[in-house]
Amino acid sequence: MPTFSTLEDIQKAIQLFNKHAYNAGFEFKVYSSEASCLYIQASFDFGYYVNVDIECREVFYTNIDPKASWPDAWHNDQVFLLTDDELENIIDFREITIPADKPYFGIVFNIIGKDNYFINGTVICSSLYISWRHPNKNEEYEFHTLE
Repeated sequence: MPTFSTLEDIQKAIQLFNKHAYNAGFEFKVYSSEASCLYIQASFDFGYYVNVDIECREVFYTNIDPKASWPDAWHNDQVFLLTDDELENIIDFREITIPADKPYFGIVFNIIGKDNYFINGTVICSSLYISWRHPNKNEEYEFHTLE
């Protein structure tokens, strides 16, 4: 299973995800939201199949509603990695406590634009999992960080 937990791997995974999902016509929805995992699915048509499973694991903070759903950003990136300054700003402002021994990073789903990460779309977590499913066979296959 492709789980990304280093900054370099997460950067590559987000870049490839955005490249693959560009102009795809996805709908995103939160499937479940808890401290251990924010699980988001994406699909062209949820009535027939799920195309992508995205898990933000060990969630320290999120401002995404547990019942949220949103259309993709169409001709823009779907997911962004917060810069160190943006991440520290939100941690300080929201007074988020992260154990010193835990790796963490912040991602923003393009729900209302990356610049609005304080309002909606942000997740701070320790690792990211992305898996693409084959729509006809409903089989899971790995999303690799290398092309």
